[in-house]
Amino acid sequence: MKGIDPKNDPLYLLTKAVEEGDPEAAKNVKDRLNKSDNPSEMRYLEGLLILLGEQPGELEDPPDVEDDPDEYWKENDYFEV
Repeated sequence: MKGIDPKNDPLYLLTKAVEEGDPEAAKNVKDRLNKSDNPSEMRYLEGLLILLGEQPGELEDPPDVEDDPDEYWKENDYFEV
């Protein structure tokens, strides 16, 4: 199996731009997101936008409702002693 060459992988390059605080990173991520039809890639790109403080797109789940009876775990469960 052939490995991914980071210098030619667009997702790696976008991630690196986000990590380094490139001022063009948000624009480049949005451009790539608009051209993508891969749901996994789109979710990843939306995550990068969230890291940049941008609004996520339509794939991101809405915020949880507090005290939702259908929630399968309790918030801050792990803090209880």
